[in-house]
Amino acid sequence: MLQILLVDDEHYVVDDLTIAFPWEEFGIGKVHQAYSGVQAAQILQEHPVDILITDIAMPGMNGLELVGLVKEHHPHTKCILLTGFSDFEYAVEALKHGVLEYLVKPLDQSQLRATLHATVTKIHEELSMAASLDLAKLAFREHLPMLKDKLLSELVQGKKFRPDELADKMNHYQISIHEQEVVHLVLVRLEERFTNYGSDSQLLFEYAVINIAEEIFGDSFVVWQCRDPYEYLVFLLKYKEEGKGLCPEQVLKQLNNKADQLHYNVNEYLKGGISVVVSNPGLFTQDVRKMYEDAVYALKQQVGSRQGYLLSVGGRPQQAQVQPLRILYEPPTLIHLLETGQWEGYKERLARIQQEYDSWEGCSEEYFEEIRSLLLSSFHYIAHKNQKLLSDLVGYERMHKSSFRSMEQLMRWGEELAELLKDQLETDTQTNQQKIIQEISSFLDVSYANASLQTVADHVSLHPSYVSRLFKQVTGSSISDYIHKLKMERALAQLRDSDAKVYEISEQLGYSNSQYFIKVFKDEFGMTPQDYREKTGVK
Repeated sequence: MLQILLVDDEHYVVDDLTIAFPWEEFGIGKVHQAYSGVQAAQILQEHPVDILITDIAMPGMNGLELVGLVKEHHPHTKCILLTGFSDFEYAVEALKHGVLEYLVKPLDQSQLRATLHATVTKIHEELSMAASLDLAKLAFREHLPMLKDKLLSELVQGKKFRPDELADKMNHYQISIHEQEVVHLVLVRLEERFTNYGSDSQLLFEYAVINIAEEIFGDSFVVWQCRDPYEYLVFLLKYKEEGKGLCPEQVLKQLNNKADQLHYNVNEYLKGGISVVVSNPGLFTQDVRKMYEDAVYALKQQVGSRQGYLLSVGGRPQQAQVQPLRILYEPPTLIHLLETGQWEGYKERLARIQQEYDSWEGCSEEYFEEIRSLLLSSFHYIAHKNQKLLSDLVGYERMHKSSFRSMEQLMRWGEELAELLKDQLETDTQTNQQKIIQEISSFLDVSYANASLQTVADHVSLHPSYVSRLFKQVTGSSISDYIHKLKMERALAQLRDSDAKVYEISEQLGYSNSQYFIKVFKDEFGMTPQDYREKTGVK
């Protein structure tokens, strides 16, 4: 239950309000009384007051001074001013102090009801938001290891981030590695004894290996780890005393010694073998993917199926004459860009593919066909996921065009098919959205009295936040505004065409009390329901 403090140097105002007003209706369980600003300040120190209603003109500490004190020391308390002065200057000054409402004596109880209803609603909304924020912070802390793992996994696989975006993530994830800093990479493969167990047990072994590695490396290096697509453990390390302690060769020697200790400790304490590859140093982030690829290459080529090896990459592996077209598969993939409607990002990727293709020497027909096949398979996937045939969306001839004399032609073909897909899918989306809006409108036309965003979302089996955004996007109006408009239209019709009492109409429209309905009606039309009836000649 909420607590309220009433302050006025005229005792009868406070006493009458305390006794006569139905505070319980608004969820207010405790009413405090004060007859001066000083007395009110003392009560505020002793009790968690949610709402303050105070007169402005009081001897000693006046109402505005009291509100200033509240805003400084009790910022969550909502303030409402009550005064016999209706001068505009007072209202302006009150607003500067963050006052929610400004009520004029003699107090109209209907106005007080409406003001309290709005104030209590705002308090509950803020409490709900605060609870949601606390839950979000807790969830973030719980998921932080997973988020850090995901980010490093994306970096070693070549995902590109804007420098400001990456710096923001690193800061939020509390990773103290910055652009252009020297880093090392250690790759760990758990061997057969570990992998013979089930997946749950293997995860426990990985967790144990990570703990051992953090203990060994952590005294000299910042440690950041992830699990890669091959189920290898990847550790990115930054020497903590760079520029102050050892030279690069000594740092690498220390790192190799620690990798040897990791290799020994896992065998000794976990009774299972690992293979470890230590990379050469590189710069964050520009060299991370290459360091990772060199380590994976070394593990596969120099260790292979042999187990329990410790390997330090003494130099970059010799470049093979045939290289994979990595840009085709780096995240976000072409399929992901199409699937999420990132059409501009898709075009940018095509431009990068062509640029990189033009820089390759001795490009073969196989590379050209690999690019074409990947583009076509991406289009097939998106079409089929949307329950369509690609030939129906883009036409059979365009889909099966096979004669390309240049990479430019192939890229234009890829852009053309993407544009056709975009147009067709957006048309389908708009049609589906219109159907949803029509269903919502039909529901509200019947159930407007007791409707809310949640009941609407339940009716169409969609999430409330999505329903809210979609309705606003398509109609230009929020659902609450639409319900309000419906209620006002029905109110006019009822007042004009029936002889129902105002309180009966209020109940039919779903308002909690007739006084609040009267206020809402007056705010909308500039007159009370009874004034409207008299104006239209309805008795």
